[in-house]
Parts: sequence; C-alpha cells; structure tokens
Amino acid sequence: MAMMARVKSSGGSGSSVSPPVIASILLASANDKKLHELTVIATTLGLTAVAAPAWARGRSPLPEVVEDGATFVDNALKKAVSALRHARECGDAQVSVIADDSGLCVARLAGAPGVQSARYAQANGDRLSIDAANRGKLLAQLTDADLKNRRAHFECWLVLVGPLAAGPGCGQTGDGIAWRAFGGRCDGAILLEGRGEGGFGYDSLFMSDDLNKSFAEAGEADKHGVSHRGRAMVALSAYLQLKKLTATDERPLFVRPIGLLTLTEALKRTLGSELRYADQALEQALAHAPQLGSKERHAVADMHWYALRRLDHLCLAFLAIKGAVKPKEAPDPRQLDAKASGVLALLTLADLDTHGLPRDAGKKGDASALDGLAKRSPGLSGAWPATPGQCTTALRAASNAARELPELHRNAMAVGFTPAFMTALDMDLGAEHARLALDYLCQRAPLTLRANRTRISAKRLAEELLEDGIVTLPVPRVDDALWCVHSARVTQTRSFIEGRVEIQDEGSQRIALAVAARSGETVIDWCAGAGGKTLALAALMRGEGRLIALDPHPERLAECKRRCERAGVRVDARVIEKSPKPLSEFGDIADAVLVDAPCSSTGALRRNPELRWHLDGDWLNRFGEQQLQILLRASSHVKRGGRLVYATCSLLRRENEDVVSAFLATRDEFDLAVEMRIGPADGAWLATHPLPSFGPDGFFYAVLRRRPKQPSVGKDADRSRPSAAKA
Repeated sequence: MAMMARVKSSGGSGSSVSPPVIASILLASANDKKLHELTVIATTLGLTAVAAPAWARGRSPLPEVVEDGATFVDNALKKAVSALRHARECGDAQVSVIADDSGLCVARLAGAPGVQSARYAQANGDRLSIDAANRGKLLAQLTDADLKNRRAHFECWLVLVGPLAAGPGCGQTGDGIAWRAFGGRCDGAILLEGRGEGGFGYDSLFMSDDLNKSFAEAGEADKHGVSHRGRAMVALSAYLQLKKLTATDERPLFVRPIGLLTLTEALKRTLGSELRYADQALEQALAHAPQLGSKERHAVADMHWYALRRLDHLCLAFLAIKGAVKPKEAPDPRQLDAKASGVLALLTLADLDTHGLPRDAGKKGDASALDGLAKRSPGLSGAWPATPGQCTTALRAASNAARELPELHRNAMAVGFTPAFMTALDMDLGAEHARLALDYLCQRAPLTLRANRTRISAKRLAEELLEDGIVTLPVPRVDDALWCVHSARVTQTRSFIEGRVEIQDEGSQRIALAVAARSGETVIDWCAGAGGKTLALAALMRGEGRLIALDPHPERLAECKRRCERAGVRVDARVIEKSPKPLSEFGDIADAVLVDAPCSSTGALRRNPELRWHLDGDWLNRFGEQQLQILLRASSHVKRGGRLVYATCSLLRRENEDVVSAFLATRDEFDLAVEMRIGPADGAWLATHPLPSFGPDGFFYAVLRRRPKQPSVGKDADRSRPSAAKA
C-alpha cells in the first residue's frame, strides 16, 4: 500500500487504447462533484487512489446502483461492493474500493432529508436543477427564522471493501468481502437563504459552526478541513496508515527459558493477588529479568495477556493434567492457586504456535511454541512440571470438555467471558451489539497518549517522541491525542518525565472534553482517583480558575497530587468521606462537576483481561445504587446554569442510562443536554467494524445542566401593576 502519491483523476489526454490502470484503491462515485472532493482530499492526505472514470478506460464503466438503503452505510456499502465485484470481473483482483454516501440531517425535521438528501424534492432534470429543487423544499419546511431552531449537520460515511479492509474486526458480506466504514460529521445551521457561489447541493444553505460561514462561501481547503467528507477521509487515512505501519512479517516467537520463567513469575504474582493488578504483576516480573531484550519482553507481555484472556481454557487443561473430574459448568479461574503458575505458563506456550498465534491443539503435526522451546533447550525441559506432549493432550481434553458443557457455559468459554457477563450484556445491549462488543473486547488495547497542551502541541510531541524512536499517529477528532503505533516505554522518555505527555485512553480524553472546562471556572473532579481526567481538565483550563479533585481513597489522591506536580498543575486535592451528605465546605459553587463514578469497568476489559473473571452477578449489580447516591451528592455543588457530567467505563445500561433516568426523576431542576456512548459501548459505531486494536475503551457520559434561577416576582413588582378595578 503506497502513501504520499497523487490521486489519478479522470483528466488528461491519454490515448483511448492505453492499457487499463491497475489500482490499489478505486474511488467509486457517480457524482462528479463528490468524486472531485474525494480526490482532492485523498491527494492532500497522501493516499494513492484512482477515480472511477480513469479506472474505467479500457474497461466497462462501473454499473449504476440504486441507493435505496435505510442508512448512509447501507448505501455506501452497496456501491462499494458492486464496484469491487465489477473490478474483479474485469481482472483487477487485488483492488480495494472506497464508496461514500452522505447527506444533510436537520434536527427540526427529525433528521430529514438524511439518506434522501439527493432525492429530497423528487425532482427531475440535471444535477443543478435537482439541487435547487431540494434546497427550495428544505427552506419551505423551515418556517422558524431563529438559527437556534434550524440546527443541522452534514454526515458522511465512507465504506472500504476488499483486501485493505480485511483483518480483526472487519465486517463480511455473504460472499466473504471484507468491509469497514468510516464516518465524519460537521455541525451548523440552515440559513434563511443561500450564500456563496461555491460548493454544491445544500452547501450554500449550511452555516458551518467551524467556519462561521456557509460551505459555498468557504474556500476549498477550508471546507475540506472541517467538512463531513474531509473528516471521514481523515479517519480512513488513519486506518490505512495504521494498517501499513503495524504490518509485520511472520517471524518465529522468540522465547528463551528466562522468558518462560518471567511469564511464570508474572502469572504467580497475578494469581497471588487474587487475579487482580495483572499489569503491576507483569511490570514487577519484568523488572526482575533485566537480561530480557525488548522483543522478548514484548513476547512475555503478549503471552501474559493471552493467558489471562484464555484462563478458563487453561484452567480446564490444568485440571486435566491433575486428573480432576470434568466440571459441569465453566470453571472459575479465581479458584486457581499461585502454585499453578508453572503449569499454566507451559500450557500458554503449548496453546500458541511457533509464531505466537493461537493453535488448534487437536490438529496433528502443528508444532507449538512450547515444542520449539523444548527443542532449543533439551537439558532444561526435563525439569518442567509437564511435558509438551502432556500439555497438548490436556488442551485437547479441555476443548472436548468445553463442548460438553451446558449451552450458556459453552458459549461463554468460546469467547472467554463469564456466563453472568454474557447474560447481562445480552439483556442490556441486545444480541448483535453484545456479540460485536465481545469480539472487540477480545483484542489488545492501544497505547494512547495525551499531549499536555499547556506545554506542547500534539504535533510537536509526535516529533519529540519520534526522536526517541516512538512512532505515533494523531487520533482523529481528539486534538491532543496520539496513538503509539507499537508498544513503547513512554514513561522513560524526557517528554513524560518533564510533564509534556500523559498516558490516557481516547475515550477518557473525550469525557474530559465533554466537561467543556474553561479558564477562570470552578471545576470539581468528584471521583478523581489517580488524576487522569483531573490533568486533562487542568490543561483545558490553562491553569486559570479553581480545580478541585476529590476522592475517598488517600492513596489514589496522593498519586493524583504527584502527577499534577509533574505536569505543573495547581489542584486543590481533598480526601472526602463516603457519605450521602453534601460537603459542608462547599456550596453550589461549581461551574462544572465531573462524576467519573465507580463502575464494573466492563468497557476496559481489553486493558485488564483478568477483570473478566470477576464479572459475576454480584459484581455486575453492585454499582447502580452507589452511582446514584454519588451523583445526587455531587449535584448539590453545581451552581445554577452549571454542568454536571456523569461518566462510567461500563457497557451496561443499569450503570449508565438507568442511573441518569433515576437521577432526573429525583432532581427535577436538571435537564439532560447530551447522552453519549463511546467505543464498544456504542453499538452503531461497532457496526461500522472499526480496527479494535486502535479504538477507545467503552465509556458512557451524560451532560446534565442545572437550570438558571428564574427571577422571582417581588412585592414591589406586584405594586407596580395596575389593579383590576383601576384598569
């Protein structure tokens, strides 16, 4: 996949008998205006692509597609798949296709014109006359002249199909075509009349919030920088760059006996902590093995994560080695003792092939990573508590035992979660959202950074980290966020030590942005913990105003203070008691209060795979009432007209929307302004098949506004009114 090359458009004076263009990416659109925008944006982003007219020279043109889908993604997918099948019929077997669908969505019209934007007026004629008829119908339907009541947004979805879309998390058509979708949105309002001569469609009526002018008045570069199509293309470009930069050649998994011992130690420490704090256990184990090289450290970390995710299967295999009776339900890995760590480490290597990929133990002749280690270290393998053959046999017995379990337990083991969590997710989210969420949570999480904007920009930080050999890419639509392309020891860089960068998930950064903290405000971070969001709020406030960090756990708040000092942030950090009563030292003083409430953490299971084994009924139903009480308590300190932001990293409605509904039923002076799900908590986003290894954790947030105090009508005002008799 080539980058930094010019898009080949339909222009030029090439001979009609020139050979057909061979494309890696084909832009499929029958709308010349859209195609022009796509090619310009693609060129700006450095993507190599071929526009449909240029591709069709020497071939038959792309077939027309009836755009009758219910959503933008449906229509774009339909066009992209049609173009890909046609390209393959023409002999272009390796091409991938990008197609789009987009439209204008008006709030007062319940989202119309939407997918009907190009056909809104049902007019005939050329494109210019159809566009004029569509604009005329739209203006006739909007009778309120106040722009606040004419809010709208443009939405665009690009669908990529073909080889470049393949990989973990991709969607597939019935005939096996891989696809993914990438969205973009821009907000604004509908003007009373058209302005400007540029653009097309509804551009002259759309007043962009970002540009404070209509799209038709804006220059091409300005429009593309903030437009729905430009933002969708940025998201697609980021995906293609990540796919290119993370592509690796298949190499054998390199593990020496010291690596096995380190994995054993990491598992021992994890199990010894009752299957908690696995990241700390791994860090401590690696610290005791300084002789490990960087690749072997990464291999141990990957195997530790894999073992924790597969611990139910490894538990069954462990029982098989010990000759235990087959269980009648999925095993509970919390019952494993730290003494089992040696066998579990061997089983982990036996469950992987020689390249470190999951292995089918029932497939004969398929060598395992443990076989490779035993072959390289014949003198040491005799001291292992189990032989490679015993481990393979035990894994095969575990697979057979899992197939004999009741359906719920069998299905739970197939994806590596508890039956209680499977049931809860299905109940709260629905079967399809639950399925996509479970698939997403089975992938590794990215290392995401936040530039401390008070000290450095994200662009400059990326350059600074590159000097340390750390490659990053900007996260679309989150200005301070960077993805690390590969695992990296960021905490050892000068950027981290000197407070210019923090490690923080994209979703967590988006919650901080939702608080909309501004310089000079009083902001309270109610459940501050170790201070991740406190630091993000401080950066937004630029050190001006009052930032208060509260938490009932002194040790967490101490870490918050330490991090704030490193970042050069002033914060009023206070330990509070767990009580339903408002704080006596504060009244309703805050412009904004963030309540990042304690929760089941089901949205963060990629980062904490050991947590999945604690998701029983007690854990999943533990937090709702506690969350409501914390929210009620914190709300007492929001001033009139202020903002209360409730957030969790849970996927479950019982901890999210249900808590907000219960709060609003109790505190009627608050109104719900925004309610948002992020990452795997958002079923619609999951249905676009994002790249799971570079997406956010699952979060929910709601922005609640306390109504301003209404001016009271006093006695003096009553006296000033004429009485009925005098009137």
